[in-house]
Order: sequence, then structure tokens, then C-alpha cells
Amino acid sequence: MTLPTTGEIAEALHQPELLSATVIDSGQNNRILDTGQIIVRIPRHDEARSELVREAAVLAVLAPRLPLPVPVPEVRTVGTYVVAVHRKLPGEPLLSLDGMHEAQRQELARDLARFLRALHALPLDILPPSAPIDPMAEWRDLLAQLEAKALPLLPAAVGKTIRDNFARFIGDVPAAPRTITHGDFGTGNILVDNGKASGIIDFAGCGEGDPAYDLASLSAGLGDEFLALMAPHYPGIAAMRDRIAFYRSTFPLLDVLFGVDHDDAAALEAGLRSLTVDDVPA
Repeated sequence: MTLPTTGEIAEALHQPELLSATVIDSGQNNRILDTGQIIVRIPRHDEARSELVREAAVLAVLAPRLPLPVPVPEVRTVGTYVVAVHRKLPGEPLLSLDGMHEAQRQELARDLARFLRALHALPLDILPPSAPIDPMAEWRDLLAQLEAKALPLLPAAVGKTIRDNFARFIGDVPAAPRTITHGDFGTGNILVDNGKASGIIDFAGCGEGDPAYDLASLSAGLGDEFLALMAPHYPGIAAMRDRIAFYRSTFPLLDVLFGVDHDDAAALEAGLRSLTVDDVPA
């Protein structure tokens, strides 16, 4: 799939400023043009194109219902290709809480709690139609992949703890609520400007899910102490504690699988290093 050139995109969109845009090769799915004011995403393959069109439709529905800014992409045609164009949100990714004083941390926790609470309260039927979801299929498949590729690399005691965690989770979680979730609510997708939340990006994984997954992604980057700051503004957090812990325990396992599948030694080492008996919740 030969992607359109920056010049072709600039001409088709009547935006000559794209000629001086920063080109970001964002992984295997998209190339991104960033002018500082405008973002253009160019899908690299058909699956990425379908995901981009779906994400634009989802964001069009969500944006007016959420308390923090989110991108509102417009899907445009460039020859035989589609691209997504949206105004760049202010701020930079929230990489850590370093340098924030206590009042700023509390304000950030309040704003992110209100965002997630609003997102998780939206009715599922506002999303584009999709096939019925088996909540356990993803986790049964993940466990099968772990048995084949990851658990043989780990000490027996760690492998047993992981199997026990999955068995307990698969037995308990069918009763968990199903809501609209962001799907990748990590620090890299939370923008801050002068210490304040200024926007949320990357809704490619947005869909039906367990709200605890979004909280697990956040706690993986900012810690359980930050979730405690959110609790007064999202009272349901305490009831999700066990599910949050389970989801968070799977993130190093995903690193191991990625490392094995893509021959990525750094990801593999990082995942294996995290998976000690003490780090895997029992």
C-alpha cells in the first residue's frame, strides 16, 4: 500500500502548511503529520483505515458528552485513500507526577476521575454497532498464548500464581459491569498543560469493556496512590480493586508476548523483570 505523499495530502486538503509539518512514523498502523496546530493521520493498511474511520465516528458521538477535550477527527479523501484531520489539542503527554505539588495532583485526580466517570456512565448503544462480545474470550485467548510462549520462560512458582490469577478472574468477572471504556488510558494518552489536564487522545481501543481496565492502565503509570486521590470523585473505584489488580498484573505479560512475537529483546526483558512472585498479585 503506497501512501500519499505529504505534498499530495497538502494539495488535496488545501492546507499548504502541511508541507512543513513534522512527520511522525507512529508504529505499524499510522503515519502522522503534525503542524503544531493540525494533526493528520494516514493509515498504513486497510485494517488501520477501518479503525481510523470507526474511531472518528466514536469520537463524534463522545466529544460533546465528555468533560475534557478529545480529538474530533474529520475523515477526508486523498485520491483513493482516507486520512483523518483534527485540531491538535494543547499540552504534552503526562509522563509522571514529578514536579507537581499536592494541590495540582489532587486537581488532576479530580479531573481524570470525572472524565472516566462520565465516559463509563454513557449508554453503550451510542457506539457504532458491533458484533456481540464475549467478555471472557480475550482472557482465555491470552492465557492460551501465555501457556505457549511466556509461562515456560518463568519460574514455576510465578507461572502457578499467574494461572491461579486467571482462573479466579475468569470465574468472577462475568458479573463485572460493561461500559464504554477508553481502552488505553495510560499516561501517554493524557495531555497536561501547566499541570492541568488539557485533553485525552487515542481512542482506537474505545469500546465495550470493564471500567476497571481504564483504571488499571492509569494506576500502572501513576500508582495506586493516585487512584486513592481519585476515589472521592469516582466512588466505585474501591469495588473494582481486585479487577484493577488483575488487569495491571497482565501488562508485563503482554510485554513478554510482544517480545517473543516480535523478537524484541528489550520488551521481553522488561516483562520478565517485572514478573517476580512479589509483583504478581496472589
